[in-house]
Amino acid sequence: MTENDKIVERELLLALQQGSRQAFEQIYHMYALRLTAKLIQLVKSEEIAQDLLQDIFIKIWEMRSEIQIDRSFSAFLYTIATNLSYNSFRSAIREQNRLSKLNNKDSYSHIEEDLEFNETHHLFEEALQQLTARQREVYTMHKLDGKSYKEISESLQISHSAINQHIQAANKLIKSFMKSHLPSVLFVIIPSLFDKYM
Repeated sequence: MTENDKIVERELLLALQQGSRQAFEQIYHMYALRLTAKLIQLVKSEEIAQDLLQDIFIKIWEMRSEIQIDRSFSAFLYTIATNLSYNSFRSAIREQNRLSKLNNKDSYSHIEEDLEFNETHHLFEEALQQLTARQREVYTMHKLDGKSYKEISESLQISHSAINQHIQAANKLIKSFMKSHLPSVLFVIIPSLFDKYM
């Protein structure tokens, strides 16, 4: 992104904060194609990617007043995209288990892929348990629930710098745990799960 592009984006984000629908539409058109490509890479489905794209921009509109202008907006979008994709996988696994119990047989055709993700998901849950209670709480709120630093700060009564320290420490521990247990698929199944909003 050129310096001029950054200036234009900043002006659009400032307008978006004030509720400008025109700025919102321009930002959507700036990022929609790239985000769609990223989502397809994550969820392997164009249809699901389109649904998630809509969810992302609904979320952006709803939290427009909280957007931090001095941070990378593209990184923010990709973090939301990754979190929503991960949640979509978790929902799919829960639905698969539900249908499997109802039908007493496998309901999806891509069993190997589902098992592979299930294994990764299980290890990720194990990795979360390696964190301190506060690290796990902050990490889950920010990375998985998509809450902003401001929301976490108000909820937990801790500073933004403390939040950042907890997230960085959690990222390091989770990456180390996952890589030591499942290096071959870590960034295939959830390639950007640990990207930080910087």
